[in-house]
Amino acid sequence: MRESVKICVFILSGALLFSAFSDGRVIVVPSAEAKTIARAMAASRPGDTVKVMDGVYRGAVLVAPGIVFMADKQFRAVLDGKGRNTVVTMATGAVISGFEIRNGTIGVFSSAGQAVVRQCRITNQIQSGIMCVGVLPRIEDNFIVFNKGSGIQGWDVRTTSGSINHNTIAFNSNHGVALGGNTSITVENNIIAFNDQFGVKPGDEAVRVELTNNNFYQNAKISNTLPTENISTDPLFTDAKRFNFNLLSESRCIGMGTDNQNLGSRILH
Repeated sequence: MRESVKICVFILSGALLFSAFSDGRVIVVPSAEAKTIARAMAASRPGDTVKVMDGVYRGAVLVAPGIVFMADKQFRAVLDGKGRNTVVTMATGAVISGFEIRNGTIGVFSSAGQAVVRQCRITNQIQSGIMCVGVLPRIEDNFIVFNKGSGIQGWDVRTTSGSINHNTIAFNSNHGVALGGNTSITVENNIIAFNDQFGVKPGDEAVRVELTNNNFYQNAKISNTLPTENISTDPLFTDAKRFNFNLLSESRCIGMGTDNQNLGSRILH
């Protein structure tokens, strides 16, 4: 199916909606053209969109270079690692949006430039929710929660077009964000709360991280160097145990971003 679509970003009731993507083809999974995600990726070319219908898709996924990989409905297409796979590996210029990513060793792995991870729910990994090496992806508007390792782990990570911005990183069994090697990044507008170790853990003196307008709350270990631009207050999630991370009306995270939007993921349930 050939369609001509453009990239459009809308803000609706505080949620960032990534509604349309590229000028290439749209390949639907499942369809007569592609019954599986692997077949869709094999048939795709840079600039195409692979759109996945509701359902549970088990096994590892390699998002091909320059492909937009999106769920048709928010969190209704589930990528399940079966407890033994890195669920999603990102190639150069790949975009992933709208999936629940669960039950892997690592949820998303990226060492490629210009990658984007947005509007996903990344949960129940044996290790980290997202692992990045070398180049930081654009990590935006995700729920990175209830993983057995850190929410995000980075090594030798530098920012080109990447950022860690407007994510909810909570209830992970290690750090919220763990950084090592020769790393220099900005962490901005996130809620980083209820993690079992540090909210942000720099591994050594070579790590340079700028923390701006984040909410750090009840992480088990507290850094003494938290910049004044950040806050520490109960985010007041509606019902985190049921994955409802909407903010109650009295939450101090509402409208506190550098862009005057809510801290954490802006997706509404």
